[in-house]
Amino acid sequence: MPEGTTKITPVDPIFHGESNYEVGLENLLAETKEKARKLQSDPNGNEETIKELTEQLQVLETLWENYHIGMNVFRNAKGGRDGIREIHPE
Repeated sequence: MPEGTTKITPVDPIFHGESNYEVGLENLLAETKEKARKLQSDPNGNEETIKELTEQLQVLETLWENYHIGMNVFRNAKGGRDGIREIHPE
């Protein structure tokens, strides 16, 4: 490793190489999709609750998409990690 390069600690193995934000968002998105699916298939489903879950799904999907767009830009930026250095006391 070149001198002055920050050692990056791997993400906790329980997250399978993803950030806890990413894992939490995935889980919340999956749970909300499942709730919406169950509610939409229920003939006695409350229309207001269905509408609310649909709006929540749109927000979660937007958060998911924006996170990945931002991370792709960061990962692909030329020299994106060049400025990351360990701080050494003089």
